[in-house]
Amino acid sequence: MISRIKPIKRVCLLILTGLILLIIVNNRLHAQVSRSVYFLEHLPESGILNPAFSPPYNFYVNLPIISTFYIGFESPFSFDQLTQKWETGDSLYIDRETVLNALKDNNYFSFEIYNELGRAGFRAGRNYFHLSIAKVFSTKFSFEKDIIELFLYGNGSEQFLGKPIHFDKTGLNMTSYHEFALGYSFRINEKVTIGTHLKYLNGCFNIWTEKAEFRMFTDDQSTYAITASSDINIHTSSTISNFDNLIYQVENYKWFDLTGNHGYACDLGVEYEPGSKFKLSASVVDIGWIKWKENIKNFKSANPNVDYTFEGFDINDFVSEGSFTDTLDILDTITECFGLEKNYEPYTSHLNPKVYMGGLWNLNKSNQLGLLIRTDFVERTIKPSFTINYTHKFGDVLTVYANYSILNRNYANIGLGFAVKLGPVQFYALNDMAYALLKPREARNYNFHFGMSFVFGTPKEFGKSEKIDSGEDGKNDGE
Repeated sequence: MISRIKPIKRVCLLILTGLILLIIVNNRLHAQVSRSVYFLEHLPESGILNPAFSPPYNFYVNLPIISTFYIGFESPFSFDQLTQKWETGDSLYIDRETVLNALKDNNYFSFEIYNELGRAGFRAGRNYFHLSIAKVFSTKFSFEKDIIELFLYGNGSEQFLGKPIHFDKTGLNMTSYHEFALGYSFRINEKVTIGTHLKYLNGCFNIWTEKAEFRMFTDDQSTYAITASSDINIHTSSTISNFDNLIYQVENYKWFDLTGNHGYACDLGVEYEPGSKFKLSASVVDIGWIKWKENIKNFKSANPNVDYTFEGFDINDFVSEGSFTDTLDILDTITECFGLEKNYEPYTSHLNPKVYMGGLWNLNKSNQLGLLIRTDFVERTIKPSFTINYTHKFGDVLTVYANYSILNRNYANIGLGFAVKLGPVQFYALNDMAYALLKPREARNYNFHFGMSFVFGTPKEFGKSEKIDSGEDGKNDGE
């Protein structure tokens, strides 16, 4: 079965570009904090990655604005690989071959923000309780090299002309939500501690490509007609209802406006300390989902895998004085051409779980080595990363660290950071990719994590003072 659509002028590349944008602009995301904090257990924020961790203080509180903030991204190419400078002048251009040489067959981009509005915790014997409120935003975008080559060279290039192509591993997942977490850890004995986080999630924004399969064939005759089929299922939920009053909606967006999109998640963790020199730990975080009910708009292929032939359209219908008159009309045309149906049914999106497995080796009271293996489960792909850490403690006041990570097929990730404790005030600044601070244009990965806590009290467990930071009996840095 072939449905035929007659145009006035042939502009095949534009319709392909529009289809790519339609796929990319519709999906979901999820976030976490820096890998470095996993090795700094005296920071309350280390419990975000493993709920079995509890700080060596009887009580702590993080205040709004100065609480935990994290931002990070991972990219398959750097800014310098994406752009080049003309030999004459300072203007930039995209070097297509340089971009393509930086890509693998399958690629991955991530952007994340984690902003805590407040956190507090207290100890009660062998029990530790935590409460936190955070705003989370995360994007996970997996894409194939061929789709970028199609965008840069067009479907009429030698690579694609007269040859069938198939995309099924490209998808963008985007999500923003509020997270209300109740944490609990229990020290079973001197060696084993277990913990969990129970989370209520309130969804703010979501675009999720549940399925995005696309096949295309460009006729190598003079018409350059495109025969394509798709099997697409895209879900969206957003308070931005249309583009006519976009600026007004953004200006009046409420940072803490709750919705009817409810979800739940949990984290699980364990810590095992066979002796004073070694400690092993493992956790799985972000096991959960959000049920989206408000402001729903879904797009689904009406006839999956049915071929549609497209020969172009009149560009003058969409361009006036060098600019697009109404991009929504173009999207409507794409929706019509590829048989996408709209519906407004509620749907459920799942978080992207992460597994952490770590180990610490206390060389002496001031020096420590650590190893962390983290695995991200992003849709149908698995993203492992490895981190080696060295930490040095200058008494009870200053802790500095350096680490090295392998992630997202990149081997140039050296992290640096510190934590300072002055009385009850504890401040930290962490970075897993310090090279990006020195050479931002050459960086493919970057993150930054900082925060401030107010900590009080010295724990006593099992009838003796706990060893904290200094690693010596009878000493601690509590107040």
